[in-house]
This record gives sequence, C-alpha cells and structure tokens, in this order.
Amino acid sequence: MTSESVSRAFPALESDLDRVREIVGMADVPSRSELTPLTRQPAGHRHLIRPTLALLSYYVLAGTERAADVRAVKAAAAVELLHMASLYHDDVIDDARRRRGRPSVNIVWGARLAVLAGDLLFTSASRILSELGRREPMMVAETAQRICSGMIAETADRFLLSRTEAAYLEVTGAKTAELLSLACRLGAMQAGRDPEAEEDLAAFGWHLGMAYQVRDDILDLTATTGELGKPANSDIVEGVYTLPVIRALGREPSLARLLRRGLTAADAERARQLVLSCGAVDEARQVAGTHVETALRRLDLLQLRGLGDPRSREGLAGYVRSITSSGGKGSPAPVTVPAPSPASPAVPSLAPASARPGVLTGRQEHVQERLDAWLLDTGLAATPEEARHPRWNAMASTAVRFWPGADAEQAETLARWMLVIAVVDDLFDEPGLADPGEIARLRHRLALLVRGLDDTPATGGAVATAMAQAWERVRLIQPPSWRTRALGHFEEWLEAAEREACHRLSGFIPSLRDQFTLRLGSSGAPVFLDTFEITYGGELEPAVRDHPLVRRLLDVAAAAALAENDLRTLDEDEAVGAPYNLVRVLRHETGCTRQEAIDEVTRQVEDGFAQVDAILTAAPAILRPADGSAASVTGTGLLRLARERLPSWRTLHSIDRYSRSSAGSETYLARLRRELLVEYAETGAAR
Repeated sequence: MTSESVSRAFPALESDLDRVREIVGMADVPSRSELTPLTRQPAGHRHLIRPTLALLSYYVLAGTERAADVRAVKAAAAVELLHMASLYHDDVIDDARRRRGRPSVNIVWGARLAVLAGDLLFTSASRILSELGRREPMMVAETAQRICSGMIAETADRFLLSRTEAAYLEVTGAKTAELLSLACRLGAMQAGRDPEAEEDLAAFGWHLGMAYQVRDDILDLTATTGELGKPANSDIVEGVYTLPVIRALGREPSLARLLRRGLTAADAERARQLVLSCGAVDEARQVAGTHVETALRRLDLLQLRGLGDPRSREGLAGYVRSITSSGGKGSPAPVTVPAPSPASPAVPSLAPASARPGVLTGRQEHVQERLDAWLLDTGLAATPEEARHPRWNAMASTAVRFWPGADAEQAETLARWMLVIAVVDDLFDEPGLADPGEIARLRHRLALLVRGLDDTPATGGAVATAMAQAWERVRLIQPPSWRTRALGHFEEWLEAAEREACHRLSGFIPSLRDQFTLRLGSSGAPVFLDTFEITYGGELEPAVRDHPLVRRLLDVAAAAALAENDLRTLDEDEAVGAPYNLVRVLRHETGCTRQEAIDEVTRQVEDGFAQVDAILTAAPAILRPADGSAASVTGTGLLRLARERLPSWRTLHSIDRYSRSSAGSETYLARLRRELLVEYAETGAAR
C-alpha cells in the first residue's frame, strides 16, 4: 500500500502496479493449471516494494504525467520475480514455516517444488530482462552473484560468536541492499537519462536497502510473531547474529554463554532480553537512520543536477519514510519459540471424550450389538467372549469417528469392512505365524478371496464369509471403478504384509532411506484412503485425488501418523521384533540411544502434523480456481472434511493391535489362520 502523499505525487502508480501484477502472474507452468498457485502465492508479492521503487525511480526522471512506459513496467515485474525467487529459495534453506502470516510455499508444496518454482520465477525474470537490452541482464547477473555470495557468507557464519560488525554489514549490503539498488537502477535505465542520475538512484536504493534490513533485524527482536507474520526472535535461535546482537556481545559477557545451537525457549528469551536491555537496539536504529539520511541525500543530488521535479523527489522521499519508520519501537512482548520435543512418546488425545473408545453413544451401542452378532454368525468369533475382544469391541465407535455423519446402517457397513481389514492385519502379526512358507500360503489364500469378491461369492470359513458379506454391503454403495482400484490396493497390501512378516522372522531392519516406503506399504495406507472414500459418498475425481497438493498432504499425513503409531507401540514392537518401527530403525542406523531416537521421532511427529495443518490452511484457496469447476468444489469439500475429522482420526490408535482379551487374541487368530491354510490346501491353490 502506498501512502496518500505518494499516490498524489505519482497518480499512475497504482494502475502501473496492476500492470506489474499481470506480468508477474504470467510466470507459471504451461498447460498445468493445477500448479498455477505454486508461483502465485499472495505472500510473494503483497507489498511490491521493489517494483514500486523501480517505477518511482522511472517517474522521477521521466515525469509523472502519464503511465510508465512498458519497458519500465517489465523491469519492475522482473525485479519482483527475482525477489519472489529468492524468498522461495530462502525459505527452503531456512526450513521456514510461515511467510508474512501465511504458510510458506515449501511447507505447503514441499521443498522440491518450492526450489523448482523459484528457478522458474528466476528464469521468467531473466527472459523479461532479455527483452529490454544487453545491459539489464548483465546488471541482474552481477546483482544475483553478489546476493548469492552474501547468503553463502551469512550461512557460513551461523552461530559464530566472533562475527564482526563489518561482516554483518557486508552481508546485509549483498543480500538485501543490492536488490533494492537494482530495482532503482533498472527503473532509472528505462527513463534514458543521465548515467549519473542512474548512479544516484542506484546508491539511493542501496542505502535504503541497508536501512530496511537493519530495521527488519530489529523487528525480529522487538515485534511479536503476529506482527511479523513469522516466528519472532528467530535470528537468535537460528544462529544469525545481527547488528543488535553483535553490539550486545561486546558489552554483555553472559550473552555469549547463552548463544548456541539447540537454544531452549527460555534461553532464547533471556538472550533477547539481554540484547534489548543494553542499548544495542537503539544503536542499531541509529545506524538504520543514518542510511536513510544518506539515501535521501542522494536524491538531493538529483536536484542539484536539475534532474527530476521537486514534487516527484519529495514523493519518493515520502515513500522511503513510510517503509522505514513503522514498527519496532514499542515495548517488546514475550517471545515463544518451539520447546524441545518431550522425552515421553505420549501424545495427548485430541478428540472429545464422547469420541474416545469406551465412551459409547446410543447409536454406537446399537451398531456394536449388531457387529457382535455378525462376528458370531460369520464365525470370526467363536464365543461371545471373543466377540468382546478390545480390537473388535471398539469398532463401532471407530466407524462413527471415521464417518461422523453416518446413520446406523452406514456405520455398520463401514465397521464390518474395517473389522475385516483389522483381522487381516492381525493375521500377519500373529505370534504363532513363524514359518515363511505358511506366511506365503496365507497371503496366497487371502489374495484369492480378494480377487473373487467382485465376481463370485466367496466360499470357505469365517474369514471368507465375513469378507464376502462385508464387501457385499460396500459394493452396493461404491462405483465399479472404485471397487476395482480398492481391491487392487488390498492385494498390494497383502504382498507388503507378507514381506513385513518375513522380515520380522529374519530379524531384518531396513535402512532409514527404505523405512517409510516399507512402512507405508505394510500399513495399508491406500486401503485406508479407499475406506475414507466410502465415507465421502462415492469416489474422488482423479483431478482431485491426483492433485499434487492432495498427494503431498497424504504423504505428510501418513508419515506423521505412522511415526506417531510407532511411538505408541514401541514397547510391544521391540518385544516382537517389528522391523519397520521408526525408533528401532533410527537406533539401528545411527547408534543413538533409545531416548534420543524417541525424541527425534517425537519431533518428526510434531513437525509432520504442523505441516498437515499448514497445508489444510492454505489448500482451500489453492484448490478454488476462478472457474468453480466440480473438481475444485470436490477438492475444497474433501479438505474441509479432513480438517474436521483429523482430531478424531488421530485417536484411532486407541484400538490397540496389541490388546489381549482374557481368552487371548492368539486363540482366535491361530484358529482363523489354520482355517485359511486348510482352505488353501483343499482348493488346490498349491498347484
């Protein structure tokens, strides 16, 4: 936003900035409309400071009577694209989570796409500049080289207590001031005036950039997270020691003892208070003020040379004051930084009491009674006591949590199918399954049952009967295309479950690189997602299911959920030798202690669900194109449901796979396994 005085001085500015936005918006991936939001993040060009400086520098020399020449608009757009590209790359390097109050591009789309999008923005700027002549691309190349050099130097100096003020100022000049200087220079170049005027405006932009960065570093210490739109006091935590900290280190010996990697929230706040209390912030403000005064003096040189009218120069000076004088002088509020991961793997339940196992509503009790009768009727449970096994007895409440709006009939349909999935999962984990040959035969028999579900009624014992009856209810409400895909996923899951069971018997533990792929396969994640589509009322359109953002959401959510489950079942997984538990894999590969592995996995869980929340926050706007297509409506509806149901889904772990009834879960699992293996032999499948 420009101030009223700036708007009066430059009446064409707002319309010219709209022209800039139009050009910036053209940087996208051709023929891939679903990726357009990737390079059009609103936080990337919200203030448009750099293109504004380019246009104002042009007006000062060319006059303010009419709109800017198209060359000046292109130059302004190119500078903004360069700035956006640098932000994308910076956020990936810093693993930043927010940018101006919004989830950052890398947290929403992932680091790979963020880097590639930054490359696209940079090359788009280069293409635009190549249309302006030979000097402009050369100026940009030199500036980009200096910016990269400054970022390298700053990164190399992280957590360096001996960092000097000269080193800080050199980096600040390179990483921030150079781009503002370039903006002013490119704008001035398009006016075609005196080269000395161009140099004056470039120097003006450089000193303005110095002031702007020092001010930004001050705000990191004095403003709140809400005011900044990103975590406050992050520079100290990340080991980037800015001018106020460098000055404070010279007079507060205790500060040096606090500054280190892995700073706790309490120590970060104590360090901040030491910097604020010693006068270093006020001195940094004076440094910023000096650069502002120097920038304004360079504008005065234009007047001495008879270039630019006084009104336009004063308008530019007013703009400088508006972007360098706000904020940073109030009383600092306490700053909160993320606390270290808890040593215990326990994670509190997010669901209300009524949604937790053991607290059944009337509808849930009714569904559970019908499930108990079905378990006995199919033979899955041989006795009422077996039907009350914790793994089964909570299935009604699980189905209701998974599908909150379901009526009793729908809940029972879902509960039956989920119960079949749970039985199959448990069969491969059954302690009595200790022969690789039996594991292969078990998988083969189950695969034959799955292949025949949509064609011929299954014949056989309890598992075959239950699977056929549960599927019959599902097939009545799901389309053929979904059924084909779901059965394919089920068969793939059986193969992964066989592999995990064999790995358990052999004592194999995978590498960290392979752990997630193996864990994802054996967890039956695609089967889980197919089950979710039942609750969605049909089948998701491919345009939604295959959208890059939806696939990223599923990957991040799956990684977080599986890691959380590994923490909850760690004791039991260690006892039975579960091969893919992330804590076990981490200890095996790194040699760390059990507690260190627990802490690391806990951090990954917290980080993963934070990313899920960020994606769910940003995704509705990304999936809501202007055309209002059916796919976009479906996508936004899907994300709304996911956000609403996520707290309850995270409590599904409470149906403990290791729960034991008084009769012992091994009893029914061994019985069902023997029955399936007999069927395998009798049907001649061995041939």
